Order: sequence, then structure tokens, then C-alpha cells
Amino acid sequence: MFYNLFKILNTSTLNVGGFLEGFKKGPKGIIKNIFIILFAIYVIAVMIGMYTAYMIATYKFLAASGNQEAMPFITMLVALLIIMFFGFTSVAASYYTGSSEEFLMSLPLTPGQFFGAKFAVSFVSDAIMGLGMFAISSIVYGVNEGLLTNPLFYIGFLVAALAFSLAAVFVIYLLFILILYFIPALRKKKLMTVVATVLLIAFCIFYGLMNSSISMSFSNPKFMGEKMGSSIEKLFGLSDKMPVFMYISGALKGKILPILILAALSALILFVLVPFFGKLYIKTLDGFADVKSKKITAQKAEEVIEKDVRSVSVFHALFVRDYRNVVREPAFFANGPLFVYLFPVIFILSFSVGFIASGEGLGVIISAFKSKLAELTPESLKSAKYFVTLGSAAFVVFTGTFANLATTSFSREGKSLNDLKAMPIDFNLIVKVKFWHALLYVGIANVIMIFLLTLAYFLLQVPFTFTDLFSICFMTVLLSGSVSLLLIFIDMFIDTLNPKLNWETPMAASKQNFNVLWSMLLSMLTVGLVVILVVFALPKSMISLVILSIIYVIIAAPVGAAYFRYAEKRLKEM
Repeated sequence: MFYNLFKILNTSTLNVGGFLEGFKKGPKGIIKNIFIILFAIYVIAVMIGMYTAYMIATYKFLAASGNQEAMPFITMLVALLIIMFFGFTSVAASYYTGSSEEFLMSLPLTPGQFFGAKFAVSFVSDAIMGLGMFAISSIVYGVNEGLLTNPLFYIGFLVAALAFSLAAVFVIYLLFILILYFIPALRKKKLMTVVATVLLIAFCIFYGLMNSSISMSFSNPKFMGEKMGSSIEKLFGLSDKMPVFMYISGALKGKILPILILAALSALILFVLVPFFGKLYIKTLDGFADVKSKKITAQKAEEVIEKDVRSVSVFHALFVRDYRNVVREPAFFANGPLFVYLFPVIFILSFSVGFIASGEGLGVIISAFKSKLAELTPESLKSAKYFVTLGSAAFVVFTGTFANLATTSFSREGKSLNDLKAMPIDFNLIVKVKFWHALLYVGIANVIMIFLLTLAYFLLQVPFTFTDLFSICFMTVLLSGSVSLLLIFIDMFIDTLNPKLNWETPMAASKQNFNVLWSMLLSMLTVGLVVILVVFALPKSMISLVILSIIYVIIAAPVGAAYFRYAEKRLKEM
């Protein structure tokens, strides 16, 4: 019973059976799975490469000062922090997943079994990450210290990885249980989703900074040692304040007693603490239900009756409904529109690592930019104007279409699509609302880009006239709008052809929707194609961008017309 419950709860996180079934669905399913595998390989390879580079740099820094014995301690500390971080994300996202859990709780299961299954779902993902991090750091340490021939060395890192993953997930669950038990007002699914979203945003920013620092290390080999030195010294300084932790880290050296202590800690958590806190966990789920009813006071009812109700067009009402559906649902907002606002921040922060590596202040760097810009010839300025426009348009297309509003147009509706279709509304109007809503975020991305261009113009004192700045902004809007127009029609066609309507959590409609992956791939290919055309094929002048914009509009017009006719018919069949 416990294993079956674990499989049910783990379906939304890791559905291996559903993935394998994709290979039996013909070419479409096979291609889909191949793309998923390639994407997973890329992400895993990048993260392994980054973590390995940092661990090698850490060992070299410690060995240079004769403190390499502290490597296991620092390894455990870093791994614990990372596991805790991702553990908070997974626990916050899966603490309460919806009304389906209420059905599962009605089954003949003890609180310990139910909480144990939920605990196991979060533990599995963290344990895989923990094993990977401990394996990398242990190999780096073992190779340099000659420990690879000691069998206890391998047992030590396995036990340590599992024990710290167990401890991290349990501490996180215990923290959530205590907070939600004593503060029932926080038992809100949206609040938990917001917590998970904020943590994911923090990871994206941190990942961008770390990726940039790795890139900088190739051009400046001393960068890793200089910038990591202070952080490693701070972690090393904690060893004197945490003697117990320092002793337990001996498990990574193959010492038998620390290994036994960690094994005993794991057994204590699994067989004593998790069953013990099961009842308390079940109590904290009371009040999480999405549907709540409350009485309205007589005064409030009178205010509603006397309110001046204004009539608006059907299009306006549908547009506001669709907009609020995205903004009010954290899963939709975090995996869509938030990217429009967040990506410029991540982009700027990633490049700021280069400023840090230069060892100079921001004022000095701005002065250097001003000096270089002042030396540009009229021909160079003309070329710079062209490439700035091209880069700005590419940035807008990438940001605006990655909001995934078009490629989840109907998937976001889920089961409520039937309610929408039951209204006396023309289906063609529904499709147009979805289209304009998707195009809205391209417009927002353009506004952000124009603001950044204007800020750079005044901050760097670029030797362009106001006419040049206006033409750059205008061409950015024209080129990005025409390219995005075609992409939106294609993205909406993908979602209209194969919408994901059967989902239990909003996260499945956005983050776990394969249509989104197709959209991202298409956006990247389109941006790459435009860049190749204007850089290598077309003359480097603003008129080339105008011609390219016209071509995209000419292509998008019949595609859009055909799509609207198809979507109206397809919507009747959904």
C-alpha cells in the first residue's frame, strides 16, 4: 500500500512509466522523448561541470595552505546548503497538491504511512542530487589523497549522501509542520506556490552568476582562486565552531565510527521521527482546500447592490478574465509573464560578474565605455546603430515569446474550458482574446527594452542623436513585433492542435507541458535564423531590417488567417 501511494504521489514529479509509453506512440512520442533526453543531458552536464570546477578549485585552495583535511567538512556543508535549498522548493511545491490528496487521505492508511509517502517523494529527488554532489567532491578528494583503494571510502560517501539528504528533507518538513500548525492562516496553496517560485527565481539568478564566473575563469585563471578564497576561508573557520560536524565529516575519509553515526541517524529519521510526526502533518493539511465559502454581511450585500455597474465589451471582459487567470495563479505567472520582467535582471546580473572580475568600480567601467564610444567613426556609429537594433529586437523576441502565453493558450483553461465554451460567445472571439493576450507581453518586453536603451543612452552618453535613438526604438518594435507575430501564431497552433487539458495542478499545464518546450526551441531557432540573415546575408543597414520585417508580416498574415479559421473549428472539438 505504501509503495502504491508513493507511485501515485510521485506521478506529477517523475513519471517514468508515462515517459516510456511515449516511445510506443509513434514518431511524435519518440521525438518528444528524444528532446527531453537531450535537454536533460545538457542541464546535467552543465551542472556537473560547474560543480566539479568549483570542487577542484576548493581543493587546490585548501591544499595550498595545507588544510586539505577540511575538504570533507566543506563538502558536507556546501552539499547540505544546496540540498536544503532545493528541498525547500520541492516541499513547498508538494506539501499540499490539491483536492486529490483529500481522497487519498480517506483511504485506510495511517498518518505515518501517508506522511512517509509524501516524505519519500521529496527525499528521492534530493537524494539523487546529494549522491551526485557527494560523488563529485569525494572523487576530487579521494584522487588527490589516495583513498580510492579503501572500500570504506565508497561506503562513507554513500551513507553521508543519504543521511544528509534525509536530515535536510526532515528538517524542512518539520519547519513547515510547526509553522503551519501554530499559524493556520498560512495554510494556503498559493502561498506555498509563491515560496517555491521565489526559490526558483533565486536559483535562476544564482545559476546565472555562477555560470558567468566559470566563463570568466577561462579568460582569467586566477579568478576562481581569488574570488573563492574568502568564501572558503569563512567555511573553514566554521570547523572550530562545529566540532561534531567536523568529526562526522570523517565518513568521507572512510572512518567507520562516523559512518555508523550517520547510518544510525538515518534509521532514527526513517523509522521513528517520520511516523511520529505523521499525525501532526495531517492536521496541518486542514484548511488547505482551494474552495472555501463564507457568509456575506448585510452591509456588504447592500454595497454590491448599489454599486454602479458599468457595461464593457465582451472582448474586454474575456481579455481581463484571461489576464487575471494568469496573474492570480502563481504557477502560471511564475512560468510565464514573470520571465518578461525577470530575464533582463538575470541578464544584467550575469554580466556584472565580469565587472567584479575586472577589479574596478562601476564608475571606472562607465568612463571606459564613454571613451571608446567617443572614438568611434561615423561609419562605426552607423554599424553600431544597426547591431544595437538587431540585438534589442532579438532580446525582445526571446523574452516576449518565452512568456509561454501563446503555447499554453488553451492548456491553461483545463477543465474550465467547457464552462467557457458553454457561454454564448463566438469561438472566434475567444481565439482572438488569446492572441492579443500573448501579444501583450511582447509589447511589455518592448517597453522594458526601450527603457534600457534610453537609460544606456543617457548613462553612457552615446554619441547618437535623438533621431537615431528614436529610429533604433522604432525598428526594435517593428522587427520584434513582426517576428513575434509569426511565432505567436505557430505557438498557438501547437497548443490548439494538442492542448493539455487534463491536469490536477496548474504547474502541469505550464511547466510540465511539452508544448512549452516546442515553443522555446522554435523561439531560439527563429532568433538564431534572424541573426544569421541580418549578419551574414543582408546588407548591414536599417533598410534591411525594414525589409525583413515586411517579409515576416507577409508570411504571418496568411498563417494567422488560416490559424483563426482552424482554431474556431478545433475549439468546438476540444
